[in-house]
Amino acid sequence: MQVLEKVRDTAFLGREFLAWLWFKTETEDELFDLGEAGKAEIWFDGRMTLQAETEQGIETITCSGDKPNMKQARFALSEHKEITQAMIRMVIGENNWSFVLDSTWMNLRSFKTPKVIQDKNDDPDGIFYEKAFLTEEAIAAIDTVFFLFIRLRVSREWGEKEGPALSKWINEVS
Repeated sequence: MQVLEKVRDTAFLGREFLAWLWFKTETEDELFDLGEAGKAEIWFDGRMTLQAETEQGIETITCSGDKPNMKQARFALSEHKEITQAMIRMVIGENNWSFVLDSTWMNLRSFKTPKVIQDKNDDPDGIFYEKAFLTEEAIAAIDTVFFLFIRLRVSREWGEKEGPALSKWINEVS
């Protein structure tokens, strides 16, 4: 039961992370510095689920489509709904991943790695190990970006600059 209580107490961080990540990819560069791993290009890829608790229960809105159609998702954010899932695309170097990022458990679903092309005759286990490596690379990249967010979230800069800029962006639905 302690694990579920911790998840409930910290669930807001995942939702704030997704909102912040969307804000960053829309208003600034889509590149995130991963240190030695290089730079990750991240963008939202047209499907997002938002929720809000109301007196009648949980309201869920799913938006899909290209950027112009995501105005509904921005409007839902301005109406105090929070992102619970988002389809993400990420590119690091030549590698391209797509996945749904869940804000509650911070897990990746519908996960697609870059294609692995190897000759099964040369190393039959090579494809498995390459897929495992690519999966690990994507998880490490998201962990690094989440760490950047957490470090910013607990800093003075969040209250003075980043948080107000995020709120302004959310409320500037056109």
